[in-house]
Amino acid sequence: MAMVKALVDCFVDNGLRKAGEEFRYSGPEIPEVLEFMDGAPVLDAAEPERKLRPGRKPKAEATPN
Repeated sequence: MAMVKALVDCFVDNGLRKAGEEFRYSGPEIPEVLEFMDGAPVLDAAEPERKLRPGRKPKAEATPN
């Protein structure tokens, strides 16, 4: 989680943040609203692998016509 400062009054992480308030934030970068104090946000780029129930087959990929 990165430390950020709210640039304007905003609603982030289920809470109302006042301009100038510093707090921990782990979401995507929003340059119009938040200024990252200790570097850019760290997000997991990899999507989690989908798990299938036993006996199910993966869906076929759609092919363009």
